[in-house]
Amino acid sequence: MRYFAAEVAGNERLGGGYFRLDMAGCQALEDAEPGQFVMVRGEWDRDPLLPRAFSLLSVSGDGHAQLLAKTVGRGTALLERAVPGTPLALLGPLGKAFPAPDIAFVDLLVGGGVGIPPLYMQARRAFATGRELPGATEVLYGGRTSHDLVLLDELHAYGVALHLTTEDGSVGRRGLVTAELSARLAHHRGRPRPPALRIMACGPNPMLWAVAAIARRHEVPCFISVEEQMACGIGVCLGCAVPGTERPFRYVCKDGPVFPAAELRLPEVPVAEGVGRGAGDEGVGVGR
Repeated sequence: MRYFAAEVAGNERLGGGYFRLDMAGCQALEDAEPGQFVMVRGEWDRDPLLPRAFSLLSVSGDGHAQLLAKTVGRGTALLERAVPGTPLALLGPLGKAFPAPDIAFVDLLVGGGVGIPPLYMQARRAFATGRELPGATEVLYGGRTSHDLVLLDELHAYGVALHLTTEDGSVGRRGLVTAELSARLAHHRGRPRPPALRIMACGPNPMLWAVAAIARRHEVPCFISVEEQMACGIGVCLGCAVPGTERPFRYVCKDGPVFPAAELRLPEVPVAEGVGRGAGDEGVGVGR
């Protein structure tokens, strides 16, 4: 983890308010893992005052790193308009990552809205690790409409199974991504030799609570990347506290953002198929 100066190298608008920001000068992030995040601030004077937290979408050996965001407030609006050469101040990599791909498991990666970046990075890591791992990785990606599903060509290229849902039925199965998760769990449990399964999820918190409830019902290990507003990213401001099971509170920035779901005291939600929001404008990786 370190503070460093970077600059915008490219800014690709993906439609629906989503954009992919390419940043140069990010050698400090080369060892970052899926689920970790950075705090980003531009030369914004006093408005907005605080940096914004974004999950990493990708990092490369040439000092470039990418973020995916959706414009939902002043901070993201400023980043969406940033042109190449715009200076940025970054702190990272921060937080805990998802478990590494493991051929012993079939990993179900569940993403909603701008929760896709760490799962995209995880799929990319599986692709880079070996030929068998992409086949043991499934991405379940949900959105309200087709505009909320981005980077699909790249995900296809990583060789992972891709299961899409939209609430309006414009792409993939109509409904919520949590319904697709229930369907995939039933599929794998119905195989003659059911594989060991893991669930990894990132998206709006109501979706995460529903995913965790489904995982608990099926007794499947579940890791969730939790969204909370944060000011510092390093555990000083204590603004990102979430209730824990073994301790009163855990802090998203330093204890997470990725947690085993069993370590958090989550709201009780129904576990009927299809519960929970399938997309959203939140998740570590949105900023405002």
